Amino acid sequence: MGCQFIPEMDGSSFSETFSIKTLESDSTLNVECRWRFSPPLLPKKVNGNAHPYYKSIDLILNITSSEKAETNGRTTNGTEGLADCTDTPLGIIINKCVTPKLPYAENSRPNRAIEALIKVLLVPRNGYLCRRDILQLRMVHSDCVESVIPLQVEDKPYPAALQTETDLLSLLQSSPGALICKTSIQSADGLKVFDLVDREVNERLSFDWILPDKATALTVAVVGGRPLFDSTTGGYGSEGPFDAARALGIAVIVLDRPGHFMEGPKYSHLRDDFIAVDMTSDDSLPERLTVAVKSRKIDGIITFSDEYVIATAKAAEMLKLETELVESIITAHYKDATRKVLNTPNMQSFRLEGAADLDNEEISKTLQSLKYPLVIKPCRGGASRGVKKVQNHHKLREAIDQLESDGLTKYGILLETYISGPEIDANIALWDGELMFAEITDDFPCTADAIDATIADNFGETVMVSPTLLSQKEQELIKSSLHQTLLKLGFRNGVFHVEARVQNSSMRYQEIDGLVDLADTGSPSPGVPEVYLIEVNARPPGLDCAFSTLHAYGVDLCALQLLQCLRDGDRFKAMCKPFLSVTQYWSANCLIPIHRHNVLVPAGFCSKVLERMPDVAPLVYRSELFRQPGTIVSPPLGVEFLAYFLVQSRTDRRKVLQTYHRLIQTCRDVLDEV
Repeated sequence: MGCQFIPEMDGSSFSETFSIKTLESDSTLNVECRWRFSPPLLPKKVNGNAHPYYKSIDLILNITSSEKAETNGRTTNGTEGLADCTDTPLGIIINKCVTPKLPYAENSRPNRAIEALIKVLLVPRNGYLCRRDILQLRMVHSDCVESVIPLQVEDKPYPAALQTETDLLSLLQSSPGALICKTSIQSADGLKVFDLVDREVNERLSFDWILPDKATALTVAVVGGRPLFDSTTGGYGSEGPFDAARALGIAVIVLDRPGHFMEGPKYSHLRDDFIAVDMTSDDSLPERLTVAVKSRKIDGIITFSDEYVIATAKAAEMLKLETELVESIITAHYKDATRKVLNTPNMQSFRLEGAADLDNEEISKTLQSLKYPLVIKPCRGGASRGVKKVQNHHKLREAIDQLESDGLTKYGILLETYISGPEIDANIALWDGELMFAEITDDFPCTADAIDATIADNFGETVMVSPTLLSQKEQELIKSSLHQTLLKLGFRNGVFHVEARVQNSSMRYQEIDGLVDLADTGSPSPGVPEVYLIEVNARPPGLDCAFSTLHAYGVDLCALQLLQCLRDGDRFKAMCKPFLSVTQYWSANCLIPIHRHNVLVPAGFCSKVLERMPDVAPLVYRSELFRQPGTIVSPPLGVEFLAYFLVQSRTDRRKVLQTYHRLIQTCRDVLDEV
């Protein structure tokens, strides 16, 4: 029985028939394989040369019972004379196609053909995958790929595929994986689906994902295992970094307090080892970390937790392991020190020790010369805690008194100019001082951005949408400015999460058809656009933002930071490459705040929200609680977040913003009914 929806391939195709024993039963199947080499889509030539990033085979499978099969127009019985492909890469592909979970295997019977179109990827040269799951990572959310079938080769390189080869089983030794085409596209487009998949693969794999040398097996000590968010789902704060470590072949030793959830056997599969350490944030923490790992063979030490960045850098220095300059990291963590180094023109900046300084005559005179509105913030802190906008001296004193009563003045207080204009978050990757990757995200206005904002309003984030809607000219200005800022602070390598504002932007936030978004100002700006730094975080962004970048751009920021601490420049530079069109969709990180005191966190919260929004659920590609179900939470010292939802749309930015507002309201409804 031949393929019912597939026209014949042209004369350049090959046909081979095999037998296979299925994994889920003892039955034997016959598989007719028609295949051809697909012409490579070559990258643009550089200095007259170009090499393909991948090669591929278009493979048509016609799977039937061994009792009756049709091969080249001739009916045969049994498996007489057929090569058994069960224990080969082809066998892996075929078994995936006959699994009931796949659409075209549904309701199929042994005597009924299963038909499938497969794009088999081949390496263009001898080498190793830059990470073992690179195909799954880069093909995620493809519109024309049903699933990725990895074909792993352990401890040896994939051999380059030869275009002269006519034996399918031999060619598959050069394949790191195959893509099963979606049946909905197969039915509509027949063989044209291969052209669609070719364009999709070219979009996603046009970078050096095959490297000539095998990565050495290395071990990294991770300072701070981060919390277990949800014991009912297994969601935890280090999921992104630890997934990346496994894919990169990096062993992980976790350093955290005694009793941390990763210490015991239940979650031991998440790490390779655990060392209990007193994690008190004091001057002795770097030494305690150093002592904890000194007897172990580790190749790097790293943290993804803001509170341990300085201590980890100091420990790395003591252990003579890779780190950015400790002085630079300390400068970035203390906002007053950052301002002092940068000395930004037109930016007022003044440091106070505490409320008592307001009564100092000399300081009082300086304060009188400052122009309002001002932003006051703790010199060291996070999550916008204690950050307030003040309109006059009276409110300045009131806000500082509040910071002091909240215990947020330990490291001093910074007063600085409030910069109006769109706020952005940028995730930046540097290698040897060179800008390798930059993502710019629109950070939407918060309550403190209002003209009439009071000190009761806050700078807590609301929704972040990537990519930015700012003009290309302003995007280039942001990249250049923040790149130079990082260099001026002394940074050369790694991943940095940077916040900034663009003054005199050609765009501003305004309401359009009931929805606030960036739009042209419609009038000349009072001056040229200028980028003003808010802060530098010498680490990747939080878990939610990192997953957004991973899926929208194909760039794993956590993996890059791991590679940086191991000084693995080849893989770092290769994996900084986003998709050819940079991003595959609009992505909104919808943060759900704890909107009142004494909120009981319900089990299955995210699922309950999406059950009430069935039309929205397909747009949400990841959602997660930040707090353990069954606990009662309140927003301490400003904004705290309960959960996040990542929402995507390939065509409509307004759609993701509309979804955000609906999610906020539905989340409140669910929480208030508990």
